[in-house]
Amino acid sequence: MIPIKVDLDVAGEINYSLLHNNRPLLKKLTLTRLVEDPVEAIAIQVELCVGAENYPYRYTIPVMTELQLPLFSKVIVPLTAGLTRSLHERVQSAVYVRVTCGGKTAFEETRRVTLIPVDEWVDDTRNNPWLPSFVLPRDPAILAIIHASRRYLIGILDDPGAGFDGYQQDEEGAVDRQVQAIWTALVNEYRFQYINPPPAYSEQSQRLRTPSEIVASNTGTCIDLALLLASCLEYVGIFPVVVLLSGHAFVGYWRSEKAHDDFVGVIKIPATVASVGDAATRDAGLPYVDPYGWRLTKISYAEIRAYVTSGDLVMLEATYLTGAYGFKDAQTEGRANLRSPKEFDSLLDIQRARELNVTPLPIINE
Repeated sequence: MIPIKVDLDVAGEINYSLLHNNRPLLKKLTLTRLVEDPVEAIAIQVELCVGAENYPYRYTIPVMTELQLPLFSKVIVPLTAGLTRSLHERVQSAVYVRVTCGGKTAFEETRRVTLIPVDEWVDDTRNNPWLPSFVLPRDPAILAIIHASRRYLIGILDDPGAGFDGYQQDEEGAVDRQVQAIWTALVNEYRFQYINPPPAYSEQSQRLRTPSEIVASNTGTCIDLALLLASCLEYVGIFPVVVLLSGHAFVGYWRSEKAHDDFVGVIKIPATVASVGDAATRDAGLPYVDPYGWRLTKISYAEIRAYVTSGDLVMLEATYLTGAYGFKDAQTEGRANLRSPKEFDSLLDIQRARELNVTPLPIINE
């Protein structure tokens, strides 16, 4: 008699950006002890097949005393294979799971899975917090944009020695002038055009272009251009935010480190509001309590508006890059985007996400 039972559930699609952010590979892996005595020498093997390479996971349980043991959250796999970091189309693959007990096979199964492209972002309430991983300040195109922007900063400041120094200057407007220089360079040097996103073959996901892809094609969606601007701002040490509305995205930035720190420190969520995933709350259309420390949802809408009204948080309409609009026009429209609390979904603070280990994806560009 096999002394344990194994329950396995594998998601049909494997998203690299979620694995990159320590989301589980398996939906369920539970061992249930079927005998009264503890079970010894349990070995678990999980492999995600990626081309000619396998992502292996091994785990040994010397003695299982629990009646039931959930293990899905423990399964982690290395993410170093080049295929997954350069994948641009969906690929059929497999997850292999084997559990032995006392050297004998208790469970062995291979499940079909789909590897989705590395640039595909899952846009739903539970998974869209990982959008900061698509802000890519080390993309080669960003350095070229900043080099071009410095010429405009020199002109704005009338200072041949001017450079990007983030929040180091205490002078009022210093941060705005740096952002204006980046904006002006993008408008005048790149002439972007708006384009629809590439096909994602899923209603809850979207393909996102890297800065290099945007520059190479001179095209981008609202969220592509918002992420491009956020990448530029992060590169020069200015704290960006990305704002998601129903069907739209734009970008913003904090005018001072103090304003950002104050904002992060005063976020309060009433204990009476139900948590994310609560069916009654969702059906009633009530705001969600967010478990992530960098995403602010509807419950923080009034506070976000207050920081925008005070001037501590500046919003920019990123699609205005495609129409040769000025920096002030982009500010005006960015602020107007917050006119409707019903359309507001969330604000993602990139600096706070980095502090909590939400790092850029190591995407391999062709």
